[in-house]
Amino acid sequence: MTYSWTFKNLNVAAHQGDLSDVVVSVDYRVGYTADRTRWVYHYGTVSFAPADESVFTPFADITEDDMINFVQQTLGDEWAAIQAQLQAAYVNPVTTRTLPWTVKPSYDVE
Repeated sequence: MTYSWTFKNLNVAAHQGDLSDVVVSVDYRVGYTADRTRWVYHYGTVSFAPADESVFTPFADITEDDMINFVQQTLGDEWAAIQAQLQAAYVNPVTTRTLPWTVKPSYDVE
């Protein structure tokens, strides 16, 4: 089992109390694969609680691993539900098809 995270749009408050450059929310994508040949994805946005000065990580010091931990902690029990959904989607894949009313018939021209 492998999970892969991608983050976009770190939304940052210039000031929050005595702190500066505080991440207030993030858009993320987490992918899951069992064999690295096929992936399924979940997209979401997490809004963080106001920063606690005693455990604050300065913006410039945030790593990808930090952000993964921040998101998983914020999701709480929802993270387990997301993992279950990803695993179920992997076992029962859904495919995308062209809308049937937009498929144009092909005609043989002789």
